[in-house]
Amino acid sequence: MHIAVCMDTAPDRKQLERLLGRSADRRIAADPDVPYYVQAYGNKEALLARPFLYDLFFIDLLHGDMNSIELIRTLRGQGVTATICLCPGEVDLSGELTDEDKVLILRQPVRVEELEHILDIALEEQLAREPKIDIRSNTETVHVREDEFMYAEQLKDMIAVHLTDGREIICSELLENFAARTESFSNIFYLPDDLVAHRQAIGETRFGSVVLTDGKKFKVSRRWLKYMESVIYGR
Repeated sequence: MHIAVCMDTAPDRKQLERLLGRSADRRIAADPDVPYYVQAYGNKEALLARPFLYDLFFIDLLHGDMNSIELIRTLRGQGVTATICLCPGEVDLSGELTDEDKVLILRQPVRVEELEHILDIALEEQLAREPKIDIRSNTETVHVREDEFMYAEQLKDMIAVHLTDGREIICSELLENFAARTESFSNIFYLPDDLVAHRQAIGETRFGSVVLTDGKKFKVSRRWLKYMESVIYGR
């Protein structure tokens, strides 16, 4: 689970970070297959740049040109469906929320049992919201969202899977087996026999090839090229 903490009061932000860190340690020990990542922000700018990375938001903004309610509605307006939790502290803005905002409330000072309840709800909603891609390395299985995946390439008798956060995961399997686990994802293309790529990884198409955003080039049949261009560019 990817969690964003966006609070402009530093002590409150750091306290929630600490509580989430302790909770994550307990939860990972109980279920190593569900990792937790926490990213903290003191303002909205960086958060709004990549909001779809997160499964859960904790928000309390009072100072600046956007308060908590405005940020929440901006996120919803961008199409964010992740769990959002308002954390009223110095000023309680929860009275301005409506049912359409779909927001949970966690009042400060934060009580551990209430935080755990919010995390349980967010985890249930995350599991119900979207399927994951299984990436099976020699030591672990990593579950990632569709928008976290960039591409996978065949390297002799193994594949290299590249993610949006810069990770490269080496897996001892054939690309066609990995491709079979991505068939239900509409933004992922299997280009036999060398590449499985998310549309966000495709920088441009050329005659007989595609060029990825990192500069790598792969040959593609005319049939697959025409199909990709029709989906990506509407040609």
